[in-house]
Amino acid sequence: MQTPSWSPQQQDSFLDLRDYLSVLRRRKRLILIITVAFVALAIGYTSTQTKIYTATAKVLIRPPISTASSTTSNFAPQINKDNEIELITSTAVAEAALKQILEVNPEATVTGILRKLEVTSPGDADVLQVKFADPRPELARVGAESFAESYLSFKTSTAQAQLDAQAAGYRDAIAVLRAKSDSTIVGSGIDLLTSRLLEIETTTIDPGTVILEASTPKSPTSPNLPMNIALALFLGLFLGVIAAYFRERMDDHLRGRHDLEDTIGAPVMTMIPSVPGWRDRNETQLVTILAPRSPAAEAYRTLRTSILVAAAERGIKTLMVVSALAGEGKSTTAGNLSVVLAQAGKRVVLISADLRRPRIHEFFGIEGGRGLAEVLAGERRPWESLKSGRIDNLWVMSSGRIPENPTELLQSNEMQELMSEQREVVDFMVIDCPPVLAVADAMVLAPLVDGVIFVADAAGTPRDAVIQARAQLDQVGARMLGAVLNNVDSGTTGYAYYGSQYGYGPTGNGQPAANGKATVWETIRKDRS
Repeated sequence: MQTPSWSPQQQDSFLDLRDYLSVLRRRKRLILIITVAFVALAIGYTSTQTKIYTATAKVLIRPPISTASSTTSNFAPQINKDNEIELITSTAVAEAALKQILEVNPEATVTGILRKLEVTSPGDADVLQVKFADPRPELARVGAESFAESYLSFKTSTAQAQLDAQAAGYRDAIAVLRAKSDSTIVGSGIDLLTSRLLEIETTTIDPGTVILEASTPKSPTSPNLPMNIALALFLGLFLGVIAAYFRERMDDHLRGRHDLEDTIGAPVMTMIPSVPGWRDRNETQLVTILAPRSPAAEAYRTLRTSILVAAAERGIKTLMVVSALAGEGKSTTAGNLSVVLAQAGKRVVLISADLRRPRIHEFFGIEGGRGLAEVLAGERRPWESLKSGRIDNLWVMSSGRIPENPTELLQSNEMQELMSEQREVVDFMVIDCPPVLAVADAMVLAPLVDGVIFVADAAGTPRDAVIQARAQLDQVGARMLGAVLNNVDSGTTGYAYYGSQYGYGPTGNGQPAANGKATVWETIRKDRS
């Protein structure tokens, strides 16, 4: 037995942009589910939140004492907006604002209204934005207005108190001088103090003004439904893409044609597109008969071409169709391959060697009894078990009854004689057998055939199963002819050009065979001779 030259790919290959896009396409449903879930949560969360309205007042701030005289210059420092923000958010100003707010909300407190207050100073302008938020639009307006006015009142009263204190000092000094004896020096001092007192008394206090009065808001500022949806959409897409690549990384299933070729170590002879509406794997349908112009039927004709080329080059006549696991389309492939070979004028015998869960007879609408099991048990002759297929040149041997020792029957001398004696009277013998990893039946049949066709499901076959199946076939010296990738997304097969009209009607070479059941094998012999 030759050592296989193939080896499964052990490390990840570099993914180009198309690989990344293909992952997103394969996992688009997962991404969509996660994104929709996040958006739904955002909408649900937003709908449960209390609507908050925000009113805004703008205050232009100035140094409260604008005169630059020698007397009052110490009361006119430069404006520091950070200090002004601290002042307007202080407890002193809040207590003054509370008096107006209590008229609208008797339950308001200093701590409560400070939590609803936000003061900012955008840009370089000496302007404060006073924002007050509340579930009630009118209270929001009153709150912003009260804090703006209370801030200006507090600044005015503070500056006035400072001027009053300064003026009281000058008055006391003047009174002291007047109490002394009358002299020119004393009179000059009193005149100077009186002049400065006059400056203080005539000083204008201007802490600023409200340049934008607060108005009653018409729409809530929180919760912001559009923003929440946008954030949920971004987060959902982001996490969905991460989940897609994580799922892809953890997924052991095949990822297309090249992945199957690398794993099985053989060329993919064709890719069978999935047929819309035929998703029930228990449903037996021959697309090459029911829809001969469909992309799937065209894919089977591509497989036929590859088989005919290989047959001409290597003298291949007996083919075994296998898969790693059940439900991957091996029986469907065997049936449709037999049909297209017969349509090409080749004499074809399709043998159901699945003596455990046979299905081939269901595809052709024939009885499953009196078939291969009876032939191998010596109860019937081969031509007595052949039944006419649904088209010319095709005969089907069903599995017969389900025996207690299927592996032993397939490994018997009778099976070897059946294949060796009859291969000369047909162009092709196609054998359908159980999955490789399920039972040993395929292992005992593999050395008897000229070539093995391996069928894998694009959506469900694990890569590890393909590796194990190939290793087991190599152990018995199976001659791997190629692989078939079944159930492929129709957008990636290249057959979309041909359309997808799955109508019923005559197929040209699709009439039932005219040969009788009992004499079909003799008819083949006669034609060959």
